[in-house]
Order: sequence, then C-alpha cells, then structure tokens
Amino acid sequence: MSVAVFRGAIVAMSMAAALAGATRADADEPANGEAQYKAHCAACHGESGAGDGPAAPALRSPPPDLRALSVRNDGVFPEKVLETVIDGRKTVRAHGSFEMPVWGRELSQGSDNGDAAKRVAMSVQYLRGIQRK
Repeated sequence: MSVAVFRGAIVAMSMAAALAGATRADADEPANGEAQYKAHCAACHGESGAGDGPAAPALRSPPPDLRALSVRNDGVFPEKVLETVIDGRKTVRAHGSFEMPVWGRELSQGSDNGDAAKRVAMSVQYLRGIQRK
C-alpha cells in the first residue's frame, strides 16, 4: 500500500469517526453554525478549532488554529475570505477543488441546495464566535 493511499485511508477513517457524533438533523439545520462546523470541519480542525482534530495527524500540513483567524489578520475577522474558502470559491489545497470540496457540495456556491448560503453564513458566524481575543 502506498503512503498516499494509507494516508487517505487514515484521513477517511478519522473523519468518519469524528462525524459519527453529529446527527443528520443537526447537519441539515442551516441555522446551526456549530453543527455545520462539527459536521464539516472538526475532523481536521478539532472540536475547539485548535487544529487538533482526529484526522490532523494524517495530513501533510497541520490544520490552522481557527480560533486565531482574527489575531493572524491584525485583529480583523476575515469574514469575506472565510466565505470564499467555505463555499469553495477560494481553493485551499487541503480542502480540495470547488467541484469536490472535502465537506461536499452542500456548502458550495454550485449547490442545488437553496440553504447553501445560509450554511456558509452560519459557519462563518460560528467561527467569529470562537475567536481568541
């Protein structure tokens, strides 16, 4: 088994384990940013956003601490940038392409789901709420 295949298998298993705790009802609720985060981000970024999710050790680059987005941006929360990263308009190598981001098409602009924009907005607001001062 190649290293890439092994790494991919580890990431997939870690993500499945992390996502098992999020109920389908929570993940379907567009007004719940925390549930969106847990369903789509926590496997890599961790429950608290510290970058310590169960899939993080299998990644080539460690996931960033999402609690420090404002700190790393001179005290300004990068809302518009986050929207483009979450919905797939801005490619982040670890997240995959617009056509197939890690979290699936439900959070992308190309989604047929009318709740995509709400899901993105609530995810961004959740991330705003976990910022360190």
